[in-house]
Amino acid sequence: MDILLYGLNSSGVTEFSEVLRPQHRRELRNLAEARLDRCHAVEVWEGPMCILRLRRQDATPSPQDV
Repeated sequence: MDILLYGLNSSGVTEFSEVLRPQHRRELRNLAEARLDRCHAVEVWEGPMCILRLRRQDATPSPQDV
């Protein structure tokens, strides 16, 4: 099953995405945190399930986070 990382803007719209390999599973949090300098929030999905959601500390919650 594919693991997908999405970078979201402050409105929750996808700005970029990337496919992660299963061997990256142990590094998911570090990979997601590294992408936060490029966007408001990061989500990592495995199939239909969101397995990690992060947003920058200086970011205000987007509408779907409230």
